[in-house]
Amino acid sequence: MDVSDGSHLGGLLSCSVQPQEQRWAAPAVFMPSKRKRSDVSSMNGGAEGENRGAAAALPTQTPARRHNGFLMIDGHRGVYYSESWKPNGSTLYLPVRGSVLANMDKYDQISFEQGCFCIGDETGRFQQKAQGQAVNCWRFSEQDRKLFVSLSYFFTNCQVFQEVLNSLECL
Repeated sequence: MDVSDGSHLGGLLSCSVQPQEQRWAAPAVFMPSKRKRSDVSSMNGGAEGENRGAAAALPTQTPARRHNGFLMIDGHRGVYYSESWKPNGSTLYLPVRGSVLANMDKYDQISFEQGCFCIGDETGRFQQKAQGQAVNCWRFSEQDRKLFVSLSYFFTNCQVFQEVLNSLECL
């Protein structure tokens, strides 16, 4: 079903907000710094207690939080997805079922949009237009030699969208 013509929407195209797009390159991968070894005295052949002063001078660090590139998306909180993004706002977003761990490392670029978007039910039938924010995940096609949106998430809940943005900043 093509939702771009608006004839079957029954007046639901009254949203006056046009999708606005912002593009940022994907953030660089965070590499935690190495921890200092705490077994220095045994490595240096010293007897127990012999290098205690040197070992005590080493700062004890807790390991940095490991960032593995996965983003938790809770589908029970107004989150939709599409694997067939269209640039004119007529993308039909389907509900995310359950919780999803999205591997953000496989995308070359991420962009954000806000506006009115089409949401559907589990079977892919159009339900309504909804106001919200979208996160577009771009990949590079070697064959076409250009970027394309391979997956897009749409958020109707502003708080959930903000949580996802905060998580993306930590990747």
